[in-house]
Amino acid sequence: MLTRKIAKYLLLIADFAAINLALALLFWWHDHGSVVVGPHDPIRPYSEFAQLGLLVSVVWLIYFFFRGLYRDWSLHSRAVHVALVSRDVTLFCLFLLAVLTGSYVLEAWNEKRLWDIFTAQRFLTVLTYWAVFLAFINGFRLIALGLIRAQLVRGRGMDRLLILGATEAGKNIHQSIASAPELGWKAIGFVEQNPIFKGADFDGLPVLGKYSDLPHLISLHRVGGLIISHESSSHNEILRVLSYVAEYPLTIFIVPDLYDAATGHFKTNTVHGIALKELFPAHMPTWEANLKRLLDITVSALGLILTFPLLLVIAILIRLDSKGPVLYSQERVGLYGRIFLLYKFRSMRTDAEAAGPQWASENDPRVTRLGRFLRRTRLDEIPQLWNVLNGDMSLVGPRPEREHFINQLRNEVPLYLQRLKMKPGLTGWAQVKHHYDSNIEDVKTKVLFDLWYFENMSLPLDLVILMRTVWVVLTGKGAH
Repeated sequence: MLTRKIAKYLLLIADFAAINLALALLFWWHDHGSVVVGPHDPIRPYSEFAQLGLLVSVVWLIYFFFRGLYRDWSLHSRAVHVALVSRDVTLFCLFLLAVLTGSYVLEAWNEKRLWDIFTAQRFLTVLTYWAVFLAFINGFRLIALGLIRAQLVRGRGMDRLLILGATEAGKNIHQSIASAPELGWKAIGFVEQNPIFKGADFDGLPVLGKYSDLPHLISLHRVGGLIISHESSSHNEILRVLSYVAEYPLTIFIVPDLYDAATGHFKTNTVHGIALKELFPAHMPTWEANLKRLLDITVSALGLILTFPLLLVIAILIRLDSKGPVLYSQERVGLYGRIFLLYKFRSMRTDAEAAGPQWASENDPRVTRLGRFLRRTRLDEIPQLWNVLNGDMSLVGPRPEREHFINQLRNEVPLYLQRLKMKPGLTGWAQVKHHYDSNIEDVKTKVLFDLWYFENMSLPLDLVILMRTVWVVLTGKGAH
């Protein structure tokens, strides 16, 4: 949604302005104020403040970025926003205080001059700095969010959603959404399985089709969200919808009646102001997701540089071992169904799939002599560091699959397509717990591991998986 994208940049500008104005006030107050007292130096150049302000602003913004303060705030109340921002401002002020005064405090502590640390003057100075930053940052953010809210109330830049179920619950949801435009959602129609509603209107909105029409409707109307409002206690109600829409970047909500049906399978977030639950929200905090991406870039870049001599040796050995290209590229399905080219060192004969796509098997005759070693040691996967570097993949996540097999498995393996809610990985929980897929039962087992990873995504878990991957590579565990 355009307005939500603009909101993130507007918050960034608001923070930059707030931090610099707060620093300007503190700079002036330090020389002229009665609370924050400092030696007045009329010759002191303002450029000193400007340079310091720029540096401190960058540090603040980086901290806010990793703390997830540039997320979409439309589903949160302003009170929640202020509380979360205030928490992070307080933590950062304490961090700055520790960095700037740590050596002095330690020296005073060692010399047992505690009265030099806990003075009224020092307490008032720290309190003033904290209050100024808190007031300016929260104030400017509320102004920015107020401007965004005003645009949404006027109906500008709203995200479109479909309501599944032409029922009384669906009607109530439509009216609630219509009365809260500040949430940024606009219902454009209903989706209903009952054929008596075909081509009709319900509560002033058209009934656009049934579940099987969802892919077409999402593309046609650029839909960004779904609300499942059916009053049902069946898990199949949710699974049937997900089978049609899992590969689309949608926000999916359910009414509380369906929450019990999903308990134990889905984590949820309450939508502010309306009795809805969000299905499959982001399980990793924004700051952690940003650190995960930074880790991806750092490790993949270093990996490609450090392994470059090894890559040359492997390339030469492949050319000597069998005819054909050194690298093997293949279309794979990534995050939300996006197609990308995955790169590997070729480990099979060039005619390996002359009869069409096939599962790999133990002692697969299509694998070359060198290819068997490459697959056992996972060295054939090194070129995928390039996929990680350019953002198609992550270091950790479910392995990307081919569209041919996805179309085959989406109806055979429950929740298989939920893997598309995660960026595919070079390695993953399923890879360190199981071997290469050789049949449908292997796929079902790996899906359970992938879904467990989705529910428990975190940087510590990623580090555990990466360490276990090193063990798998060293031992050749699970490779054919």
